[in-house]
Amino acid sequence: MDIEYLPNKGFILNSLKFEWNNERNSVREKLGMKHKEEDKIIDVAEFFDGDESMNIHQKRDVYENLYSKKDMLFLNYDKDNRLRDLEVHYGFDILIDNIRLDFGTEITDLIKQFKKTGTEYSETEKGNYFLSKLKITIADSESMGGDGTGLAYFYATSDISHLTE
Repeated sequence: MDIEYLPNKGFILNSLKFEWNNERNSVREKLGMKHKEEDKIIDVAEFFDGDESMNIHQKRDVYENLYSKKDMLFLNYDKDNRLRDLEVHYGFDILIDNIRLDFGTEITDLIKQFKKTGTEYSETEKGNYFLSKLKITIADSESMGGDGTGLAYFYATSDISHLTE
């Protein structure tokens, strides 16, 4: 199964287009697939002199085993339940313009393809790459706690400010 990523717009999954800032319930209805809601508040106020406004409000829907027993993606939402991020952990190929990101492909080979198109990137840590123009992060298995240097993680977002701080 392919996901076509549309930089600064959203993505296409199963021939359905999802745009950043779509309302959570409309995304769920359009997908029409079983999911698990994982909403929680991560309390970090103690690190900011008790300032609770610094707490992280995580809102996400987890989709597993949609098309095979080996696929998993998260759709993340902002505090107003608007679509903000797409996280793919496995089971999907990602298309970005003319580049296909196949899970398991050597991540350095994928980076070379981006380099050929003039897309700038930075290696934020070993095996983890940030491509700011595309608003994506990709990571290999080793950087995610596994083995090998094949693609194991894809993250796309509508807003990269949290990645550049």
